[in-house]
Amino acid sequence: MMTLLESSSELHFSICLHYSHVIRSFRQACLIEEHSYLNILTCVIQDFDQFTSCVKKIKVMLRRSLRLRDAGYYAEEGTPIISYRETCYRVFQRRKGWHGHHHEAIGQTTETWTGVPTQAVPTRTTAVRIISGLCVLLLLVIGFPHCIHKSMQRKEVQQEVEIQQHVIMFVPPASNFALESQGARVLHYLSSDTLWAPGFGIWDKIYSWSYSFKTQRRVIQGQSSLLPGQCWPFSGEQGHLFISLSHPVSISSVTLGHITKSQSPYEHIASAPRKFSIYGMRTATEKGSYLGTLVYDQDGEAFQTFKLPNADRGVFRYVKLQIDSNWGNRDYTCLYSFRVHGKMKVKVNQSKNI
Repeated sequence: MMTLLESSSELHFSICLHYSHVIRSFRQACLIEEHSYLNILTCVIQDFDQFTSCVKKIKVMLRRSLRLRDAGYYAEEGTPIISYRETCYRVFQRRKGWHGHHHEAIGQTTETWTGVPTQAVPTRTTAVRIISGLCVLLLLVIGFPHCIHKSMQRKEVQQEVEIQQHVIMFVPPASNFALESQGARVLHYLSSDTLWAPGFGIWDKIYSWSYSFKTQRRVIQGQSSLLPGQCWPFSGEQGHLFISLSHPVSISSVTLGHITKSQSPYEHIASAPRKFSIYGMRTATEKGSYLGTLVYDQDGEAFQTFKLPNADRGVFRYVKLQIDSNWGNRDYTCLYSFRVHGKMKVKVNQSKNI
């Protein structure tokens, strides 16, 4: 403060000196002849300009901070050449409430200056925008495949709901044209391989062939009750069973059997068929006619009968049961029972009246 007063006193003395010089110049000019008034006016204007500049310096000096001036903040003209930033610190003070509880007094702030002039730094707005953009992009990258997966699952569920509309809720027909005792048989060479642990030796191969032939026959033996483990297992989630029917028949519905969850020792039936398709063939070598795709309900009854959506496709001698997926077991799938229902082709001999 003393330095500021001393500077002001110096400027005051300078102003007084200039003012006395103006008066002296005016008095000298008055002694000159009348035709020298222009010179008098010129001298007065020049001294007045110097007086005005001194007044401006006083105004600038009064607005200066001595601390910043000592730190080299101002140029010779009085303009700032270095910018600084004041860092605000929020101070939270605790006060006791009426019942002795401590509460935070929010809003009481103090502003402090770092004390060191620094160059101007950009605000955090740009950094926040960049981070927000990256977060949104990351959410899009993660969420887009998830949405696609969810939509595919939703579509599969809708398809299964549409397929299960073909399930017959009443007792299946008594006629079963895929019954071994009635003449039906499994064509082993056209069916999937039975699940069997690989071994060595000719006896192991013979036993595996016998085991495969026995387990595949269980599917068409028409058992009324199913026991855990008494099934035909095949490797993986997909497989097929090729059956020669007992009679040429127009297939209208099929019945698929599997043990229920209550019968399973694991309390689940992940190895049960889930989605399966039916094909009808007139000969064993033809490609076959597609009769429909159905879904076995793991929470339903053991025997479930399905009405084929494409039943009126002709009369068939062979049927192919194609298992497309199971209920979660990736190692193997078990097939317990399969039945075929429909109408047998009847030949009517017409006699001639003579």
